[in-house]
Amino acid sequence: MISNLGIKPRLFYPGILIVLTSFFDSTLWAVDGLTRNAINARYEALAGTNTALGGSPIDVALNPANLSLTKGKKLEFGLGNSTIYNRYQDQFLDSNPNYAYTNDKKSQVNAPAPYIALKLPVTDNVDYGVALYIPGGAIGGVDKITRNTPTGQSLNDWAGVNIPGPIGDSKQIKETNSNQFAVVKLVNGLSVRLGNLSLGASLEAVYGTQKLNQKYYDVTGTVEVPGQGYYYESSKKAFSIGGVLGANYAFTERFRVGYSYQAHSSVPLNGHYSIGLNNPYYYRKTGVSYEFDLPEKHSLGFSYGPENIKIAVDLIYTNYGSYLKKANQKLEDPWLPTPFGNLADADAHLNFRNQGGVLVGFEHKLSDSWVYRLGYSYNSLAIKSNGLGGTTGGFFSVYHVFAGGFSYLFDKWSLDLGVSYNGPKNHVSGAKGTDWDFSHSIKTGPTSFNNAGYSYGAESTILAVNIGATRRFD
Repeated sequence: MISNLGIKPRLFYPGILIVLTSFFDSTLWAVDGLTRNAINARYEALAGTNTALGGSPIDVALNPANLSLTKGKKLEFGLGNSTIYNRYQDQFLDSNPNYAYTNDKKSQVNAPAPYIALKLPVTDNVDYGVALYIPGGAIGGVDKITRNTPTGQSLNDWAGVNIPGPIGDSKQIKETNSNQFAVVKLVNGLSVRLGNLSLGASLEAVYGTQKLNQKYYDVTGTVEVPGQGYYYESSKKAFSIGGVLGANYAFTERFRVGYSYQAHSSVPLNGHYSIGLNNPYYYRKTGVSYEFDLPEKHSLGFSYGPENIKIAVDLIYTNYGSYLKKANQKLEDPWLPTPFGNLADADAHLNFRNQGGVLVGFEHKLSDSWVYRLGYSYNSLAIKSNGLGGTTGGFFSVYHVFAGGFSYLFDKWSLDLGVSYNGPKNHVSGAKGTDWDFSHSIKTGPTSFNNAGYSYGAESTILAVNIGATRRFD
């Protein structure tokens, strides 16, 4: 079963994108979430509010119409990092004490995401922008949790090994699995100003990478069980095309309305599975066909205030549910181990939900040298109990986000800091009948399972810190 999830006046040459994405892929840079509202430090401090504001080169990726609001030539770059604090809990209750166990695992992962963007004027009414950044990704997994063997047999009988003593006779083992997923985008866009109206469009070159890994150990967590794990990795050719459309209209000098549309794109994560690791009798390697859908996103924004004080509100809607109810993998051979047997065609029931959000940001320029920002966002949950799994990551926790930051301006430079905190903790209890539930049950027949006593849940918080710099050339 597939683990849940629980990224120049001319275009860049394709070769540059290949080199850069090779670097990203080797280090697995990622952030938690498929479509980030904030990319740079400025918008991080505003909790992602950006649609009607403008003024940053990264607007080419968010609302390209806002490139017209950035005066002159401007470069920005920086690095954001999301520190994700996860807690995973599960238990199996049974009248047979040999099957009973409890897990309570805490983990912390860092997910860095660099970005760079450039804005150039083309004519008095046309502006160009280009950006390279990571819009989203996921890091999730559990490390050496206790579980029963899938059949309820002893380790020796289930795995066909010969480990002496009580360890080989134990009906319990340790499990480790991980999911690492990232998307990288190279975006080129133009904006055209027609009086009070600005229109923009961007073309995205999208690159994706994913790795899934599952291993089993004896109950002490010391010896990896041979022939039972698997490893999946997408190919280096996971490229796709996407786009962004945007508009911004100034009703008065102080009041603006903006809108942006992020188009759906499908990333071909074709790759290979290695199955039955570390045992030549069980080992197999086969190709897999697999596409991952990045959803559409709508953003409607309002901005009010003079140049030195801005209040902004964004209303966002992302239709995860239309594209990520499930993900399908088709293997060249029927070798993928699942609770229902070894399959060549397997679905991961992700059960994402459409997500809505309200974002509020406040920006105040105190002097020629200092700007401070505050922000808050409320987001409905993209994943609830029927989509939860041990590799889900922090998707289910992006709920209430509090943010703040500042900029220090000198000469032609701006040094920017943005910090956001996702809290309080949101605990989600997993539903029955999910992929994770079945894969941690005891199989008692072809389609029957002992899982009445199994329960699981998780909670997560995310602390994001974004440090950037902006340089004017006018």
